[in-house]
Amino acid sequence: MELNAGTVASLLRVAAHESATLAQFLNDLDGWDGSDCDTGTNAAHTLASMASAVERLDPVSSFASGLEAAVDAGIILAQGHIGVIITAVLSAWSQALNGPGQITPIQLRRMLCTPHAIQSDSHVTDVLCRTHLSNAIVTVLDTARTAATDLGDTIETNEYLVSWYSLAAQEGLIGATNERTGRIDAGASVLTILFACFDSVVSGQTSVLESLAHMLSELAENNGDIPSQNIPAPNRAFSVDIVWQATATDADHFFTSIELMGARLSCVGTLDPFGVGMWRLHIDTSAPLSVRPKTGRLIRFQVADARPDEMLGVDELAEEGITHRGVRLLERRPMRRVERARVLVCTRAPGLIEDAARTGAIVLYNPSAEDAAGIMEIATSSSTGVSLFVPCDDESSTLGTMLASRLNAPQSPFDPEPAGATSSTDAIIVAAQSNDELSAFYVAQTCAGYFVPQPGGHKVGPTMERLLTQGATQALENQVTYSLDSDDDLAISQVVADIARRNPTQFRLLLSAHDGPDLVGLLRQLVMHADCLLDDIDVIDGGQAGRSLIAGMWA
Repeated sequence: MELNAGTVASLLRVAAHESATLAQFLNDLDGWDGSDCDTGTNAAHTLASMASAVERLDPVSSFASGLEAAVDAGIILAQGHIGVIITAVLSAWSQALNGPGQITPIQLRRMLCTPHAIQSDSHVTDVLCRTHLSNAIVTVLDTARTAATDLGDTIETNEYLVSWYSLAAQEGLIGATNERTGRIDAGASVLTILFACFDSVVSGQTSVLESLAHMLSELAENNGDIPSQNIPAPNRAFSVDIVWQATATDADHFFTSIELMGARLSCVGTLDPFGVGMWRLHIDTSAPLSVRPKTGRLIRFQVADARPDEMLGVDELAEEGITHRGVRLLERRPMRRVERARVLVCTRAPGLIEDAARTGAIVLYNPSAEDAAGIMEIATSSSTGVSLFVPCDDESSTLGTMLASRLNAPQSPFDPEPAGATSSTDAIIVAAQSNDELSAFYVAQTCAGYFVPQPGGHKVGPTMERLLTQGATQALENQVTYSLDSDDDLAISQVVADIARRNPTQFRLLLSAHDGPDLVGLLRQLVMHADCLLDDIDVIDGGQAGRSLIAGMWA
């Protein structure tokens, strides 16, 4: 079989389908290490986005061009740590090929045997791919690579090589499974599924996937206990996703500084002929601002609270085990999540990022239309198909309106799908009407904790849409925001008096980069003597450009 872009597209589409079908099983495995139980879901979304990107190419284009398209999509659209790992594997494959052209078995083996720079600390250390890998993933890659290398120089066909590589990866997963606890590594399972799908596409046989399902079932037989989600370690309180354009030298220095901080880094990138790269980073850290790039061009800075859903909402047990391809994968009851709200809140105040993330919302710092495809992917990956986009100013409001109209409007079958767009037929973006930092923060506080108690995926979308629409409207009706001229004490006193007349339950100040303790002291004095029951003000050192903001809330 000749390998071309159509092969890559088929591989990714089949892998996306298998990962989506097995998502609950993979998510459940993720709980064994106290992670957030989303490896399967993130893998499915990442692979589907890659497949859509490669499917836009001519199927007879080169295999290398298909890999390049998948990597480009992964850098912008991949989700979670596993999404970066998948992108890194395909990036390593892409680098190993000598451009377009027919792929011989020897070239294919060289491709499959990368990445090769795996060190004892379980990191891929090439500047284009510096990614933390679990011991199980290292074992799977090492076992598959060793098996392919041991075949020697007389490899009959590509089909035979891919099949041999896939089977060896499965042996690696078996060897990496803890015999005492029966624990199966979720990330290693995803890569094993990816390689098995490659085998299935090249050989044209679905029996490969059925055999994989049996193998996973046998591995899971001793997996009797129910995994629990744990609070992440203090040094990994937040998950940060970054899309960044910078030179390889700047990137190498930045990656080293992140690792010296003790944060967990996964990254992958591509370089143009001038040495400028587009980089995707996924970082677990206690201080999101400490990993904000100071050089280059920042396209996305996305922050989320790393606590699992059971700390933000509620989890429950499914009523039955998991079956796939006629094989019972889990006899015990797996975890089943409630359907939590997906809230994307914008901010240009760096000091507000952590507080906004702790509400349970996904924080987009300085969002722009350049990252529209990536933001669309974040929104449409909501488990209910519904997301709330919360703008913080006129620019982000325009962006939210554009995203909502693009997604919600019916598309003609004759209209070409825009590059990087996400294909989602029933996803909806609700755009809140907030237009300042404190209004956006209050909407996030109100709505990010919403959940529908009965799991149902997109079936509960209408309920979630109603909750988010009503919640955002109610939040904006229950607060008022003013900008402050720090040089005009009289105007400030009038603002405080106006808010006090509404009998607020809370005052909140977002301090700008230009203001300091003098303004805070003045406001505390005014609030204490205002005609209301409050005697203090909640102060957030926002650090944003422009004026400070004050808000009053009465609900």
